Amino acid sequence: MGRSTGNRAVVKNLQDALMAFLADQRQSAAENDPQRVKDREAATPEELENDPGCGCEDCIAAGQLLGRI
Repeated sequence: MGRSTGNRAVVKNLQDALMAFLADQRQSAAENDPQRVKDREAATPEELENDPGCGCEDCIAAGQLLGRI
């Protein structure tokens, strides 16, 4: 987002919510696909950044927003 409102509390809450969402998605994926956990352990930081959650479209969108709000 190109505009800054200066409301740091709101931005922090949004970032925290995105992080929590992605962590929840990773946990859910790990419970349903143990191979995914092994693949993520061997992934590079760039690969993890491109696939921040479980790999679904929502996680990709959340990952793109993370740090850019």
